[in-house]
Amino acid sequence: MKTNKKTSLNIKKFSKYFLLVFIFALFSNYFRNNSIYFMPREYKSIKKVVDKIALKNNLGDEDILFSIGSGSYVEYEAEKLGLCKKEDCYYFKNLNPYKKHKDFKQVNLNELSKQSYLFNSIEAYAWSGVVWLSKSTFKTYGNKTNYLGCIIGHELSHIIYNDHLEQSIKLSEKIKDFKNPKDKDNNQLINNKKVNNEELKEEENTKKDLFEKFLSRESEIKADQNGAKMMINAGYSKDTCINSMIFLTKRNYLDAHTELKSTHPGHLERYESLKNFIETYNKDKEMKTFKPYKWNWRYSRKLNTLTFSPRK
Repeated sequence: MKTNKKTSLNIKKFSKYFLLVFIFALFSNYFRNNSIYFMPREYKSIKKVVDKIALKNNLGDEDILFSIGSGSYVEYEAEKLGLCKKEDCYYFKNLNPYKKHKDFKQVNLNELSKQSYLFNSIEAYAWSGVVWLSKSTFKTYGNKTNYLGCIIGHELSHIIYNDHLEQSIKLSEKIKDFKNPKDKDNNQLINNKKVNNEELKEEENTKKDLFEKFLSRESEIKADQNGAKMMINAGYSKDTCINSMIFLTKRNYLDAHTELKSTHPGHLERYESLKNFIETYNKDKEMKTFKPYKWNWRYSRKLNTLTFSPRK
């Protein structure tokens, strides 16, 4: 009887200990996957830079997500290895570099991601309230977190100032200038040459595409300036983003001249525009209207995101 009671007590004790250990394990796992203290060092770099920028700049009143991906080298190699068709390879660029992936079509995706970290350089874009950077971007910048701040400020500008919406409105207003009224005989005279409606449509699409590229380049110049403004307001030296631009051009082998069919201006145009802006920018005037700004952070290892949330 005594033996049975002891056994029963031991089972109860073990059950309690097991339950405590299980709860502790669950809590530890949740804390590891959602705490900013245990996120990868690249995310910690983003938080450190954005915290400093937000102290002296208003970053809007909506959540901004940051995400780190494997990069374009993976996308490029995935196409070469026959893992996808060119138009479908974007998926591989955004692979989570902190996650172990299963082989796909007998190709080791983890090895591809490692190679991208080594060979890919600086890469960032903003879309739908998300600032995305390749993991290799942090390797390339190294301890130059001030340069990292410039590229983050640039991408933040695209989101905060709604560049996509502004471009769409300008394009919509311009499209009516491209359109040509249809003739009764389905033909028109352009430069003393008769053209049909198909040719007119093709010409219209060409003009539209070139104007879209022009608007994109315009927004890139604006984002360069806004990014530099944020960094200067935050206390970085005035020439930080000029030096960052030179560093970016060298590391990414960017062209010096501007192509009409390019979404980004060439280095010379970007450099001159940014230099002129910095020379005329008055920080004191800007900071007179600045109001204190508060925010908090949320990290998700599962979603591979770090979220900046303004407090309203």
